Amino acid sequence: MICKLKDKQDSGFEYKLMKFSQVERHNSNKQARSTWENKAVGSHRAQADAGTAEYFSQIREYRYGYETPFIPEVFQYKTLKDKRVLEVGVGNGIDAVEMLRNGACYSGIDITENHLKLTNRYVELERKAGRIMNVEEIAKGDLLEYDLTGNYNVIYSFGVLHHIAHEEEILKRLKSLLAENGELRIAVYARFSFFNIWMIATWIYRNRMKNSLPDWQSHLAEGSALGNPVVIKLRNRSEIQSMLENTGFTVVQYAKKGFVQGYIPFLGKYLDPNGWILNKLASVLGWYHCFTCR
Repeated sequence: MICKLKDKQDSGFEYKLMKFSQVERHNSNKQARSTWENKAVGSHRAQADAGTAEYFSQIREYRYGYETPFIPEVFQYKTLKDKRVLEVGVGNGIDAVEMLRNGACYSGIDITENHLKLTNRYVELERKAGRIMNVEEIAKGDLLEYDLTGNYNVIYSFGVLHHIAHEEEILKRLKSLLAENGELRIAVYARFSFFNIWMIATWIYRNRMKNSLPDWQSHLAEGSALGNPVVIKLRNRSEIQSMLENTGFTVVQYAKKGFVQGYIPFLGKYLDPNGWILNKLASVLGWYHCFTCR
């Protein structure tokens, strides 16, 4: 919880904190569902109908060819063969299938029915094509309530934890689910980034600060309706590392990533999406803090 009892007289105050924590958790989950049940994350990257083979192909091409081409390398997908992997927040299933193609024994969990349907559909298409196997479980549920088997070699979560109000509770739960010498591999948003600077600028000059900054950031970054934002946390590296260490993890690898061709007018389209120039710029102005922890 938020604090510990100092003496018996504090019990009423602790109960209020517990109750607040549950309400906060419920609201965080409700906000996420209200956005992504209607429109799957990243679905605007595809022109094809949702759930079709072409839909998944278009999103995959955009994800690994333009927006986040660094994912398989930074998160070492090639090391996942025969390892038990849990993904927290499955999205469209793009990373799930990529990890399965690399031989992972995969499980996934999400609170959003829409994401789970799409991921199951993509996995089914790939399984029928004979390209993947080793799916253990794809479950709908709150990570703090759902009974997972645990003992995972790798827990992976890309772009999810910063949308969870009760993030530290989740991290403690993830620690309990890891096998001995298991790894947590995550990516979360960076405060000091080109994309956030652009969002602040448009908030001032386009929105005229009519909405709160977090509301505007959620609208641009997540596609949420103005006035109904999802939780969105933007932090520096030291803040996230401190939180990880406070919840029992040791950071063993870090990279700042996420600077795309479109950020550079005219010339950007000629640069390699995962090349030296964009990666160098990302090390300073990237949108994602990428951590591997034990």
